[in-house]
Amino acid sequence: ATASITVAQPLDVIKTRVQNRPFDSPESGATIFKRLIQNEGFGGLFKGLTPKLLVVGPKLVFSFTIAQHLIGYFEHRLK
Repeated sequence: ATASITVAQPLDVIKTRVQNRPFDSPESGATIFKRLIQNEGFGGLFKGLTPKLLVVGPKLVFSFTIAQHLIGYFEHRLK
């Protein structure tokens, strides 16, 4: 999960910037990408990565715990 979030983060940053630009702006994703690299450097592509990574662990633990309880519950109920 961590690897997929890290790989997808640059695209998510570009997508967010495209969505936040004025509606009538002619800027393309490529232009936004070039400007981001010029102004913020390579690290600008990974803005917001830390909060996303901090959420992954607890989310997976919660999902796994719920799934294990539901599996036990349904196995018992369906017998």
